[in-house]
Amino acid sequence: MGIAAFVLGIISLVMGWIPFICFITLMTAIIGLILGIIDVIKKGKMNEKNKGFGIAGLITSAIAIPIILIMSVVSIAIMVDDGDIDDIDNRYYEYYDNDYDGWYWYNNYYHKNRLNDYKTL
Repeated sequence: MGIAAFVLGIISLVMGWIPFICFITLMTAIIGLILGIIDVIKKGKMNEKNKGFGIAGLITSAIAIPIILIMSVVSIAIMVDDGDIDDIDNRYYEYYDNDYDGWYWYNNYYHKNRLNDYKTL
C-alpha cells in the first residue's frame, strides 16, 4: 500500500498543476493520503521498519492537496470569467495608437528590403 500511496502522490503532485485536470487529481491525492496513513499505521502496529514508501506517499499527497485546491480555484475563476471576446480591444489595447500601423511598416519597408537582399544574392 505504501508504493501505491507514493505513486498516487507523485501523480497528484505532477498533474495537480494543470487547470481542469486538477479536479480529477484531487481524488487521487485523497486516496494516496488515505493509503499512506493506513500503511504507516499498519506497519507501526506490526513494528516493521520499512515505512518509507508510506511516509513518502503521505507527504507527496499532503503537499499535492493544497496545490490542487489552489489550481481548482484558478480553474473555477477561468470558467466564471465573463470576458467577451469582442471586448478584448477595450480591455487590453485601450492605449493603442490607431494611427500607427505596424503592418504598414513591415510591408513597405522591411519586407521589400529583405526581398531585395535575396535578389542580389
